[in-house]
Amino acid sequence: MSSEQPDREDIIQDTTDKDSNIGFMQEEIKNRPLNRKKIMQRMTLIAAMAAVFGAVACLFFLLLEPIFTRMLYPEEAVTGVSYPEETATEELTPEEMINNEEEKAATEEQERIHQEVERFLRDKEQGTEAAGRIYDSLRQAAADARYFLVDVSQISSDTDWFNDPYETRGTVSGMIIAKADSEIQVLVQSPGIEDAEKIQVTFFDGTSVEAAIHSRDRVSGLTVLSASLTYLDADTKEQIRAADLGSSAPTTLTGQLVIAVGRPIGTSGSISYGAVSSASANLGIVDSGLMQITTDIYGSKQSSGFLLNPDGLVVGIIDPYHVRPDLPNLLCAIGISECKQLIEKLSSGGKKAYLGVQCTDVPDDVRERIGIPEGVYLSEVSDESPAMKAGLQKGDVITRMGDEKVRYSTVLSRILLESDPGTELSVSLMRPNGEGYTEMEITVTLE
Repeated sequence: MSSEQPDREDIIQDTTDKDSNIGFMQEEIKNRPLNRKKIMQRMTLIAAMAAVFGAVACLFFLLLEPIFTRMLYPEEAVTGVSYPEETATEELTPEEMINNEEEKAATEEQERIHQEVERFLRDKEQGTEAAGRIYDSLRQAAADARYFLVDVSQISSDTDWFNDPYETRGTVSGMIIAKADSEIQVLVQSPGIEDAEKIQVTFFDGTSVEAAIHSRDRVSGLTVLSASLTYLDADTKEQIRAADLGSSAPTTLTGQLVIAVGRPIGTSGSISYGAVSSASANLGIVDSGLMQITTDIYGSKQSSGFLLNPDGLVVGIIDPYHVRPDLPNLLCAIGISECKQLIEKLSSGGKKAYLGVQCTDVPDDVRERIGIPEGVYLSEVSDESPAMKAGLQKGDVITRMGDEKVRYSTVLSRILLESDPGTELSVSLMRPNGEGYTEMEITVTLE
């Protein structure tokens, strides 16, 4: 058995021989070497072919582009030109061309423009100087006004929640209307001034004195105060003066330059300039023939003071209480002309009699068109007023008061000024009845 079975060494040797026989099948793959010469030849051939193709394309485009252009955009043929035939007068020499009418007109126009520019510059310089002189004059008038302007403070005391006392102070601008050795009178418009516990008047130099109500018109709010000069400094007493009043007639005031002094923007000592836009509108308050002045001056709702003309005369009392709703930021004033009689009466301690009607002046053309009788139309009658108690009604037309014919509201206001409270006055009127007017006469007891 031992002779038929392979020996262990023979098996190992046989295995080794088999492994050596497999080795002839192993390979190693190597990259083919680059042929640089052949690559360069191919690139050169490609570049040459591209150049030839580009040249052929350009030549083809140059040759065929005009043909395609003419086919797509055919041009209009020139049919020739024509010039206007020249006449003998148009055949000018160079010297004549310089002197022709067009050249002469152009030269004259240039000269005219040059003269206009020179005149404008000259006028502008003169106008600037004139404007400067005008404003210097206005500024001087405003500076002089400080000697009759005062601040009027209404002082009231109260206690807060913690029982601590405090004072409230409201200040408006007033003007001195009369001056004596020991006393002055000050005009001010302040509807609530009668409720003040103490009234203080402050002059241009800061000196203050106490004042008291001398007389007051409850309709317009115009009030005359009296203040003692006993304890006033001698220099201040010498410099202060009464204001000079001018005219607020519409024919002279409308369009005129005015100066707003006092507190036109709510601040003491402020000044504004402007022009009067209107001075012929009725103020529209009870028993009043007062006229309203409107200006183009921007003002404050807390404004107070006075309007001066360029001569420094007072022509209006700044009135923030009856400002037109369509002009909320423009200064309005009460014309001084219609206030003079009222100021005189208040200054003498009198009071304007109270009727309690709001009047409207109806223009003649409107009156004739709608058939209103000649007189003063009553647009409102105040509640519990003497007019209502006597039977006057809205829509009545007052034609006569006492022995005087009433045509305008200024006449009615003057009659009330000349009357005293308690006076009985006969009033003739026309009352509408649906078909026309009925004439009536009633008696009113003024208050």
